Amino acid sequence: MHDVARPGILAVLNASPESFSGSSFDADGAADAAQALVDDGADVVDIGGQSLRTDQDELPVEVEVGRVLPVLEAVRGRLPDVTVSLDTYRHQVVQAALPLGVQIVNDPSGLLDPDMGAVVAEHGLEYVLTYNLARPKVRLAADQLADDPVADCERYLAEKLEVLARQGVPAERVVLDLGADLGKTPDQTIAVLRATPDLRARLGVRRVLWALSRKDFVGALVEQPPRGRGPGTLGAMAACAIEDQDLLRVHDVRGTVEFFTVQRAVSRGVDGPLELRPDLRHNPAD
Repeated sequence: MHDVARPGILAVLNASPESFSGSSFDADGAADAAQALVDDGADVVDIGGQSLRTDQDELPVEVEVGRVLPVLEAVRGRLPDVTVSLDTYRHQVVQAALPLGVQIVNDPSGLLDPDMGAVVAEHGLEYVLTYNLARPKVRLAADQLADDPVADCERYLAEKLEVLARQGVPAERVVLDLGADLGKTPDQTIAVLRATPDLRARLGVRRVLWALSRKDFVGALVEQPPRGRGPGTLGAMAACAIEDQDLLRVHDVRGTVEFFTVQRAVSRGVDGPLELRPDLRHNPAD
């Protein structure tokens, strides 16, 4: 594949059978799945043991740990050097996974756990700070939603960044996630995504994690269930101001890599001649 500068690809590896995306792996299948994701172009493997589906009860911590650790161990055994992100909002899960080399904490709760920042600071981890007014696995009522999601997002993230700084986590180790679908209606999600360049500049955080893949705001627009939202996800990526230092949390790694390979090449140009290999000129059956 033609080499271009592009955002980092954070590939979803679910250890949660109830995941809305419909794919989940245990220890037996995790190594092969992670290898396939990396072969397709993933830069980070994001392992999570609890879905945020609001129609499912919150798992006990020990159950989440019991799901995550065997998967993480299997991935590490096959890919010892791969960057691993842990999708959790509980510091106990992070602590249990530290011996297996977690580098990023992808916290969808917006620092709900008051002990999370201290663990992140102590171990020098990167931290994904998510704008989410709702408690994980809870759907907000209409009167609990922000009147102005963009202004509220800026206020919320600024306050959380100050908390993290006091706990010893500097801004350069924080990645912002604007929280698509989390505590927001689909139209509110779109408003916040459109405002990301201004929010990034005003909050002084360089990197953004774009968690757009198969989200409900895409489904609301194209009227498709999660597995039918691939083209719509790419449409969202095309419209958002995604920078090369950012991360994209995706289910379809190869499709995303191919999208940015073409998008970046056409928008920025290519160095030197570009030719199609003869064996790719026609379909094999032609």
